[in-house]
Amino acid sequence: MTDTLMRLARFAYETDIDALPVTAIEACKRRLIDSVACAAAAWREPFCERIHGFAARYSAGLASRLWGSGATTSMEMAAFANGTMVRYLDYSDTFLGKSAGHPSDMIAGLVAVAEAHEQSGAALLGAIVVAYEIYCGLCDGAALASLALDQATCAAVGTAAGAGRLLALSEARMANALSLALAPNLHLYNVRCGTLSDWKGCAGPNGARNGIFAALLASEGVIGPAAVVDGKGGLFDIVDPFEWRVSTAAPWITTSHLKFHPVCYHGQSAIDAAIELHKKVSLERIRKIHVETYDAAYRAMGSDSERWAPRTRETADHSLPYTIAVTLRAGRLSSAAYQMDRLTDPVTKRLMDMICVTGSEAMTRAFPSRVQTRISIQTDDGETHSHLQELPKGHAHNPLSDVELEAKFVELFAPWGDASFASRTLEMLWQVDRVESVARLVDMLCPVT
Repeated sequence: MTDTLMRLARFAYETDIDALPVTAIEACKRRLIDSVACAAAAWREPFCERIHGFAARYSAGLASRLWGSGATTSMEMAAFANGTMVRYLDYSDTFLGKSAGHPSDMIAGLVAVAEAHEQSGAALLGAIVVAYEIYCGLCDGAALASLALDQATCAAVGTAAGAGRLLALSEARMANALSLALAPNLHLYNVRCGTLSDWKGCAGPNGARNGIFAALLASEGVIGPAAVVDGKGGLFDIVDPFEWRVSTAAPWITTSHLKFHPVCYHGQSAIDAAIELHKKVSLERIRKIHVETYDAAYRAMGSDSERWAPRTRETADHSLPYTIAVTLRAGRLSSAAYQMDRLTDPVTKRLMDMICVTGSEAMTRAFPSRVQTRISIQTDDGETHSHLQELPKGHAHNPLSDVELEAKFVELFAPWGDASFASRTLEMLWQVDRVESVARLVDMLCPVT
């Protein structure tokens, strides 16, 4: 195995959970809490129910459970179905580097492996931190989207590392797990372009599913390509060579961002700004709306005509015109805004037609240290009302408090239980490092019989 692959494998193999900073453990717990909440809220969504039913048709000797119902399936299918629930509402965390991604796409898969192999909560946390390091290190170093590669690539290799720890792979087999995850899993960025399909919410969880498969192959002694990163025909023949940085001193998991609104991360600042302007401007007086933002947000959410006429939920939650218009009307953005009958609401459409989105060179230069959006509204009397949001609520430098995170959890957890049950589940999640078996945690995530 070449140097890069062996260095990553050694890191994944040697990382000691007891040596990790307290900040990393707390960040891991917060992202586990956030992911469970997102999954619970999406459980009754028709698409998630279809994926749940599909996964329940699979069986395995070492089984994992589907969250919500408790039906058993294989580890890989639990990763896919439960991960899709985490991702579906676009309410889960985001990492911003040269590439953007949703590393929490891996969490459900790692829970599935930990449950099936009777691992402890502490072991799960260690696996999640390692997985985030591999995932975010790739996002930080490579501009994948510009090369038509999707973030799901990161989920495959990151999950392979985390799953490899839970499977107690040797250092050599860990290297093969990473190779077997990366070689066949260069996913296409087209999944996030134009009218977005069902696969937008499945891509990352599918990467996690494939990462588990890679780790299982490696556990059986299957050998992957030795130079898949920096050899001929490897990753560095596609992306510019970079240092794939991983560290236990300042773990990447502390730098991912939680969401305060159910929308693509590039829309978070815009929704914060729209909420402030809703308080100041009457809808009837609005004549023009100018949205200025950084280039990544413009390209993802405001650069093509589909964003002014979303026909799918997936396109709507990646539309600056739609989500801003809804927020200016309601003063907030909820997942209910994406119901199909609301996508063609005439009042919302009238507001959308007033919106112009432009990229700002200054905001682009400041990104990702600053995640800025300015909305300026011109009214019928010629006045202009403007709000610049520098950092969205939930950003690592403008974080949700524990109280705010718990409030999000209780609200989203409702399909699985009342506030009392949500509080008991929260208590276990906050103390998951003391749980002897992850199966006990999954018991709390399967309350529906």
